[in-house]
Amino acid sequence: MYAKKILSIFGDSIMKGLVFSPSRERYILSDGLRIPELADRYSIEIQNFSRVGCTIDKGVAMIKRRIDEGAKYDYIFLEYGGNDCDFNWKAVAASPRDEHLPFTPLDKFTCSYYELISYLRSEGIKPVMANLPPVSASRYLRWICRDGLSRDSILEWLGDENAIYRYQETYSRRIEEISRDTGTPLINLRDAFLSHRRIEELICVDGIHPNEQGQKIINEAIQEGFDALSRAAGSKAV
Repeated sequence: MYAKKILSIFGDSIMKGLVFSPSRERYILSDGLRIPELADRYSIEIQNFSRVGCTIDKGVAMIKRRIDEGAKYDYIFLEYGGNDCDFNWKAVAASPRDEHLPFTPLDKFTCSYYELISYLRSEGIKPVMANLPPVSASRYLRWICRDGLSRDSILEWLGDENAIYRYQETYSRRIEEISRDTGTPLINLRDAFLSHRRIEELICVDGIHPNEQGQKIINEAIQEGFDALSRAAGSKAV
C-alpha cells in the first residue's frame, strides 16, 4: 500500500460550498463542489479548510499554524480574493465622499500571496491557485442595500454599479499575474464561468456566490486543471 498524496484546500465561502437558498431564505452549505468525488477520481486525500469570510492574511495565519503543528501536505489549493477586494459598505454609504479601502488593499494582497507561495515551497508543498468567478454587480448592489443602505450614496462613491465587477476583476487578474510570475498552476474558474452566455444563471441572488449550477462549473474547472497537472506529472495522481 502507498500513502495517498494529500491536497488541502484553503479558501473562502466559495470553496466552502456556501450558497443562498431562496426557499429557506438563508445561506446553506451545498455539496455541489463534489469534493469526495474529486478525491476518488484522482486517488488523493482532499482536506477542505475553507472558511466563510476568509481573506489572504487569515489564510496565511491558518496555514502556518497547521504546518507549525505538524500537518503534512503535498499540495495546497489556494482560493482567496473575494473577501479581500470587498468593502465596508455601511461606511461607504455613510460617507460616500471619503476614501475607502478594501479589506485587503491590492498591493498588500499581492505581497501576501507572493510570500505565501514562497513559504509553501520552502516547506516542500506544491501550491495551486484559483482565480475568481465573476460577480453580478447589479445583484450584489441590491443585496448590500437590502437592509436600508443608501443605493444613491454607494453609487455616488462607486461612480457606476459595474465598478463592483471591474474592481473584483482586478484582483482576479492579479492572481493570474502571480501565477504566471511564480510558475504556479492556476485553476481558471473565471474563464469557466465566462464561457457561459448566461452567467447570472450560475450565481446566487446575492450576486457573489456561485449557486449549485455554478458549483458544478467549479468542479469541472478543477477537473480540467487537475487533468493538466496529472499529464504534466505523467500519472493519474495530481
